[in-house]
Parts: sequence; C-alpha cells; structure tokens
Amino acid sequence: MRTKQHDIPATVRTAVGKSAARRLRAQSKIPAVVYGRDMKAIPIAVDKAVFSHAVPEAAWFSSLFQLRIEGLEEGDDSPSCMIKEVQQDLVRRQLLSIDFHQISLQETVNAQVPVVPVGESPGVKQGGILEQLLHEVTVECLPTAMPGRLEMDISSLEMSDSARVGEIELPDGVKLVTPAEEMVLLVAPPQAVEEEPAAAEEMAEVVEEQPEPEVIGEKASEAEAERA
Repeated sequence: MRTKQHDIPATVRTAVGKSAARRLRAQSKIPAVVYGRDMKAIPIAVDKAVFSHAVPEAAWFSSLFQLRIEGLEEGDDSPSCMIKEVQQDLVRRQLLSIDFHQISLQETVNAQVPVVPVGESPGVKQGGILEQLLHEVTVECLPTAMPGRLEMDISSLEMSDSARVGEIELPDGVKLVTPAEEMVLLVAPPQAVEEEPAAAEEMAEVVEEQPEPEVIGEKASEAEAERA
C-alpha cells in the first residue's frame, strides 16, 4: 500500500521563540519549520487537528506532504515535503514541533516504514506468543513510491519460528536499507508458571514442628508446693 500525498494548510510564523510557541500550542497549532536544498528555512504553523486527522503517528516518517503555506512573500508556497523530526511531550501526549524537509519527487529518499503482521500463526494458535522485535524498517525509493506500511505474513510461523527483514515482500521500486538478517517477529513458547507453596501452609508446618514452650511460672509454683 503506497502512501498518498497529504495536503496540509500552513501559515508563516511571524513570531518565534518559546513564548510564541506556547501561545501557538494554546491555540491548537503546532510550531513547525520547513527547509530544503532549494529553499531557506521558513518557520510555519500547522493546525493540530488537521495534521492528526490526516496522518497517524505510525506513518509520520513515511508520508508525503504538500504544504499549502499562506503568507509567503516569495517562492513556492506548496513544497513537497517529508517529516525529518518530531518533538513531543510523551507525558502530556502533546506535539511540540515538526521539522518538514523539502524533497524532489524525482530523487530517491530513505524513510522508516511500519511493519504490520498479517494472517494467523499456527504457533500462536497452539499457545505461543507473537513478539514483534522490530516495528519499522528503513527503505529507499522515490517519494511517490513510498509504501505507507509493509505487511509480513505470519501464517507459516510455527512455535519458536522467527521472521527476518529479508523475508518482507517489497513493492516494485522499493529497496531495503535495514539489514536483511535482523529479526522482526518471533513466536515464543509460553512460559510455565511455577506455583509457589502457600505461605499459610508453610507457616502451619513450621508451627507443628516447634516444641511446646516451657512455662517457667508454673514450674516454679510446682516446686514451691513440693517444699511445703
């Protein structure tokens, strides 16, 4: 499945800095910058709701964007871009800033693409656990040929089987950059859970083994009675 080009409206930022960025976020805008070989860096702002609706987080770095920038004095107001970097507050789940990089549609680029397992594994049906060790791989291709995701068939994975990067089926024109020998998926056997003895039973056994305590007061009283 190839990625589509997303049209994202943007406006030029006239004020920059931390205070200006906080004001933008309070207005549900994301501070961003777009730069590239054929253009100077331009500070922009994009609407948070529009961006989040257009692109899921898993596809941020494999998606192609057409920025519709308002407020430019000169130059191209709709560069084709890909995301180079995203900063976010993981605690508040808030996007802090985005770096867009202008690209040429005629030149190959490298991007990280999500890997999605599909099908049903016989090993999982037998109780195995499907572990995904690698959630994305790096590929090289033209921006217009960039896949939105790569699917990996798990229907042949038995218990303890694994699948590696080199086994991923690639669309035409797409090359792997991630080493082919890296493991992506593993069907791990279920771990046996050892039952621990109940603490109460252990304590009861210990108590039964202990001798009865000697009562000093009673023995003293018996000795006094014998002397009387």
